[in-house]
Amino acid sequence: MIDGWSTVSSTVEYTGVRVVVRRDSVRRADQSLGTYEYTESVDGVRVVALDDQGRIALVAENVYVCDQRLLMCPGGGCEPGEDPLAAARRELAEEAGIRAAEIELLTTMWRMPAGARTREHLYLARALSVGEHHRDPSEADMELHWVPLEQAVAMCGDGRITEAGTLAAVLLTAQRTTASPGSPTAGTV
Repeated sequence: MIDGWSTVSSTVEYTGVRVVVRRDSVRRADQSLGTYEYTESVDGVRVVALDDQGRIALVAENVYVCDQRLLMCPGGGCEPGEDPLAAARRELAEEAGIRAAEIELLTTMWRMPAGARTREHLYLARALSVGEHHRDPSEADMELHWVPLEQAVAMCGDGRITEAGTLAAVLLTAQRTTASPGSPTAGTV
């Protein structure tokens, strides 16, 4: 709890399969009262899979809630009780058919801090091997694209990549690595 704040009441307004909606009344440090409505769900992961040519794996997927087809790093929700690193490895293999000998945590961020008590764990995967994906039926429309890291950074700035976890993961990867400027493109998105 924030120093000087206290919870006056907390109620569950709705419980779904993957989300809980809560309403909390709080007393702030200055003694004013406030009400916060927010969701709770399992944490999520996004994985930047960087190959030895300086390309990253992006998946294009129809996202119902956004009513759009989005380009994202492979990822998704952790299963209840699942370690985020294990979830990152699972999602990378399921969505893209990629296995990584090396995975490092880039950061852990809040997905939407004013409205969701859920974190996103962002990873960088290297030393990749590519095989068959094992997508869920809801991911049947997913397509894998290999994009040079520099191009992905540009896509973050021009609106082609708009998902928050992917934006942060791509930009953090660019900050931490030096992809070769002349790396060939395997196709464009």
